[in-house]
Amino acid sequence: MRYERQQTIRKELERIPRGLKGSPQNQVRQIVTSQYQHGKSFDESVEIAVTFVRQSYPNFTPKILPPPGASERV
Repeated sequence: MRYERQQTIRKELERIPRGLKGSPQNQVRQIVTSQYQHGKSFDESVEIAVTFVRQSYPNFTPKILPPPGASERV
């Protein structure tokens, strides 16, 4: 069960590309991981993370990729 949860988190995190070490993008990834592990949905986790990071970096715009298969829908 725990392994399956980790795999789900890892798959969702592929939507948030890594940034440089210490970058706001990496902070978003870390916060999303933490929130997701505590039962929040991916979208809730991203919203919480972006809000938190924008307190330090007001002009920050995260790079979030669409879910797999979303680009196929037209």
